[in-house]
Amino acid sequence: MAFDPCVIQPATLRHSIVIQAPSTTRDASGQQGVTWTTVLTTRAAIGSTASLTFKLSFQGNILASNATDLIALRYPAVNVRPGYQVVYGTQVYTVNAVDDVQRRHRVLNLACTGMDIGSQ
Repeated sequence: MAFDPCVIQPATLRHSIVIQAPSTTRDASGQQGVTWTTVLTTRAAIGSTASLTFKLSFQGNILASNATDLIALRYPAVNVRPGYQVVYGTQVYTVNAVDDVQRRHRVLNLACTGMDIGSQ
């Protein structure tokens, strides 16, 4: 069977993730702060940047060069952008680059960098 990058096997979507968008707010003293708004809760596959999928999706992409993880999900109804964050349990990832595989709106690959939860 040939490899089809636009097909994601259901069994690989074993991680329940939350995708959040940043928004800037001001506190009572006028200082800017970032709050995170949930835009999507879904199932995903979290894998290594050493995978073939990562290499096919982000080859030569400078934004993805520092990524530590690849998160693959079915194409969502919301627009996911670099700068968003993905929360999986206690692990938080920053989205570096986004790839709509073959621009077919079936699979979305996110090149992400894992963050230490205390660094937010």
